[in-house]
Amino acid sequence: MIETLSIIWEFYRDPILCAVAAGAVLGLLGVYVVSRRIVFVSAALSQVAALGIVGGFFLVASMSLSGVLAGIVPVGLALLLALAVVFALAWVGDRPSIGRDAILGIAFIVPTALVLVVGPQIPQEMHSVEQILHGSAVLVRKADLWAVLIAGALVIATQLAAFRGFVFASLDPIVARTQGVPVKALDLVLFGSIAIMTGLVTRALGALPTFGLTVLPAIGVLGLKIGLRNVFVLAALIGAVSGAGGYLLAYFLDWSVGASQTLVAAGFAVLLRSVGVVMHR
Repeated sequence: MIETLSIIWEFYRDPILCAVAAGAVLGLLGVYVVSRRIVFVSAALSQVAALGIVGGFFLVASMSLSGVLAGIVPVGLALLLALAVVFALAWVGDRPSIGRDAILGIAFIVPTALVLVVGPQIPQEMHSVEQILHGSAVLVRKADLWAVLIAGALVIATQLAAFRGFVFASLDPIVARTQGVPVKALDLVLFGSIAIMTGLVTRALGALPTFGLTVLPAIGVLGLKIGLRNVFVLAALIGAVSGAGGYLLAYFLDWSVGASQTLVAAGFAVLLRSVGVVMHR
């Protein structure tokens, strides 16, 4: 068993490290997503990021780009589109003419349709498109690993620096404003962090595990009464374990990696919710 694990680590070290880092950061951010009841934001951003990456592949193929530029364009377009949705949500706010739900609906449905239309136009990248959509990628590019690690470190550092402000602005924005907390700015940073991580992780792991690792750990942990800080720490830990555990499950059962990571996270969510029900009796 130990020898098998050593072989897995030797061959899949980079993707496992990427999944652990992505799962930890997304799990932490997911606490905000679930507690604020904006799960659909994460779903929409995953689809928007997928469209950006597929659109990037299309541009690379159409313009015959190669080298570093061919790797940057898909990720850059994914980040631009995801951030555009975030700023659109911030600009719309609670306007009566068109609400956030309408923006999110458009941001989810239209990219999903466009991916299905654009994907077949680049047959040489169809395998990569399938990997992006379903999270079936086994390997992770070194550039994607470093991008996730650096962005994740910056997100964690930002959370540590202004944790109280983020929590206050998220849980009670009205009172936070009266106390002089810059709620709008904190929300922009938070949603920007979610958008950036979603774009980068979607490129590295795929849309399915990105969404799953964002919402499922938080759904499970929020069923426990363990204190606010512990909720964030445990959600990050479960996200990291789900990311790595998914690779092991996929290796031994010959399953899709993204689906395995999502199912491991779902298993933790069900387990923790069950524990929470028993504890609260």
